[in-house]
Amino acid sequence: MSEAPPKRDAVEAVTWPVRVAAAWTWRLLIIGVGLYYLAQAFLTIELVAFSFVLALFFTAVLHPLERRLRRILPGPPSIPAALALLIGLAVLAGIGWFVSWQITQHSTQLGDQVTAFVDKVKDWLQTGPLHLKSADLDKLSQQITDAVKNNKGTLISGAITTIRTVAEFLGALLLILLSTFFLLRDGEAIWQWTLRLFPRTAHARMDVAGRVGWRTLGGYMRGQVLIALFHGISVMIVLFVLRVPLAAALGVLIFLGSFIPLIGLTVTGSLSVAVALLEHGLTAALVVAIAIVVLIQLEAHLLQPFIMSRSVAVHPLAIALAVITGTTLAGIVGALLAVPLVAFLNSTVHALRETPPEPVGDADFPVKESPPPAEQRVEVEGSAAD
Repeated sequence: MSEAPPKRDAVEAVTWPVRVAAAWTWRLLIIGVGLYYLAQAFLTIELVAFSFVLALFFTAVLHPLERRLRRILPGPPSIPAALALLIGLAVLAGIGWFVSWQITQHSTQLGDQVTAFVDKVKDWLQTGPLHLKSADLDKLSQQITDAVKNNKGTLISGAITTIRTVAEFLGALLLILLSTFFLLRDGEAIWQWTLRLFPRTAHARMDVAGRVGWRTLGGYMRGQVLIALFHGISVMIVLFVLRVPLAAALGVLIFLGSFIPLIGLTVTGSLSVAVALLEHGLTAALVVAIAIVVLIQLEAHLLQPFIMSRSVAVHPLAIALAVITGTTLAGIVGALLAVPLVAFLNSTVHALRETPPEPVGDADFPVKESPPPAEQRVEVEGSAAD
């Protein structure tokens, strides 16, 4: 009598690598879905979320100043926090006023240069390799004028949208100021409250990781200020040597644009090249362009490793991907926030991996001992009295 063939188990037939790949796949899918809904919730309160993140960045820059003021001015913590915030606002307001004043002083000269440049372009289109006729240029100008006239409703709705955007900007500015003040004044208490949102067993590790991430964020922001100052002063000196109008204002714009890696310096540098081209021609524009390229190389090979190496360890490819992703998702604001957020997450994850899951006696962070019960305290006090 022949034996029955052994039963085959389909689960046992699946190889171990395939099982591992399947386990990773469904877990990654769940994480991806969670991140998607988290991003949707973030976009729902986009204005509030971005305002609070910007407040965190301002706090990271102003925190050392607030600590020094707290040592100098004993008393309520509101005073040093308010003074640090006022100093930061004064610096930003001074920068804005200076740029506006420079543009106002040179607006007539720039207008004449733009008009002359348009005339040169028009003459080149007629006499250059394209050989466009004057009638074709007039027709093109008429089409642009008709497009503006036929889209007055669109322009008006755009103006209304601009007014709404200004109102949202003012609301966001107020939220940033309030958040920065309270973070400067009550930052430690807010952090302790945040820790209590997590399980008690995770408090120690979260505390270590959060503080490491905060130090990284502060180091990045302060290091970026130094790099931006170097860029702005260098370009301003080059523009002054070439006697380009708005040299100081363009230097300030270079300083502000340098806070957005890769993109900021390129955009503001292109503006400087355009102004140099309008004022002194192609040679001056080439000199400014070469200076900006040299600055980009200095930042990549000297400034970033020297200034940022102690606090930020992010690969240049990660920086490029973060900037492109942030720009795609949230425009200029996303590009501004992308790299510091990546640096914060990078240091936080490393700290979580390197911190032991349970605090031990010789750990790097303090371990609070639980107080003895009331009965033991009474016995101890009685024995002490004896």
